[in-house]
Amino acid sequence: MSTRVDAYIWAIRLTKTRSAAGAACRGGHVRVNGVTAKPAQPVVPGDEVRVRLDGRERIVEVTKTINKRVSAPMAAECFIDRSPPPPPREILASQPRRDRGAGRPTKRERRQLDRLRDSSFLVAVLAVVVLLVGGCSDDEPSDPNRPNTPEAPAQAGSGPFFGKCGGVTLEEVTRITGFGGLTETVNNTSVCEWDTTGSRTGAVASFNWYRGSPIGREEANVKLSRDVTNKLEIDGHQGFIGYTQSGQICEVGMGFGADFFEWSIRGDAVEARPIEQICDAARELAKLSIERAS
Repeated sequence: MSTRVDAYIWAIRLTKTRSAAGAACRGGHVRVNGVTAKPAQPVVPGDEVRVRLDGRERIVEVTKTINKRVSAPMAAECFIDRSPPPPPREILASQPRRDRGAGRPTKRERRQLDRLRDSSFLVAVLAVVVLLVGGCSDDEPSDPNRPNTPEAPAQAGSGPFFGKCGGVTLEEVTRITGFGGLTETVNNTSVCEWDTTGSRTGAVASFNWYRGSPIGREEANVKLSRDVTNKLEIDGHQGFIGYTQSGQICEVGMGFGADFFEWSIRGDAVEARPIEQICDAARELAKLSIERAS
């Protein structure tokens, strides 16, 4: 017996409300068997469900499907918790934070934050310069033309525009991945998915575009959930690649200021292939998206 994934993650108490569960799905923060899930995506016993909340990824294996919220002891009987331990303090400290419930900053708030950061940083730089000049001056005047202006921080949405499905067609995804029978199952402004079965039980490829979301947080989650994670550079742009051979999954994320995109390729477990082939496909698709960005 199956149930909706948004109802399931709420029923087992991964989210506080049903609406929060649906919002997590629509925001691309819920995956079923490695693929981004819509709220109505069905789950059955044996499925792996990943939910990214508050900078941490929860990973559970479905053992029993329920759609009504129950007590914590009863909920624990409906899944096996395979979540990794919380990230180290240094990773958490490096992640940008915002007061709970405040939502994303408005354009006006971002401008105010940028001005505050610029002015605070400039004051600090000037103070250091004054101390250095006062302590090390040889009575020669300093260069008045030397710039002392800090670089402005990246703003959400300041990265390039990647177009429909990262600028890649169904035919190209089929050719590069080698997955026969792919069909487009999801297509919106930030997510595209291609599936060989229509039910996410076979091979799947997906493109996700995150605007105003730090790539460091996603990279930290991938480090905790994949067997291997390495830095990656494509055409001068920095990112990461993470993969798990047993799960036939490879993910490539590339950062652009306060934005980033991610290609995720999952092979068919029935016809397993070397993880190097899957990762080569993810890298090639990421390179195409970068080349075709505007």
